[in-house]
Amino acid sequence: MGLFEIPDPVSMFESAKNAGLERDVCEALVSVAISDYITGLWAQGGAKLFGWFGEGQAAKDMATACYLSVTRNNSLKWLVLTVPQDLLAPNNLSRFQTQEKNK
Repeated sequence: MGLFEIPDPVSMFESAKNAGLERDVCEALVSVAISDYITGLWAQGGAKLFGWFGEGQAAKDMATACYLSVTRNNSLKWLVLTVPQDLLAPNNLSRFQTQEKNK
């Protein structure tokens, strides 16, 4: 066992399942993880370092696309996302188009 180990997400969920945690807790953890990812991308897009390299808008676009993709998925009704208000601005969302492919 080393000084630093990277946690394995699969084993974390298996441990949570085996420990008898409620389904709501697992769903909340997934919601937090996705919200954190989207918010992190959005924040990186606003950072000066990314602006210098021209990657700021790309990171913001990635965050917006991820948010729209996740919220359009009808099978994830339990998912609760918390994202920056700037991301939800109509002028930001109007630049994207979502297409659904039916089976």
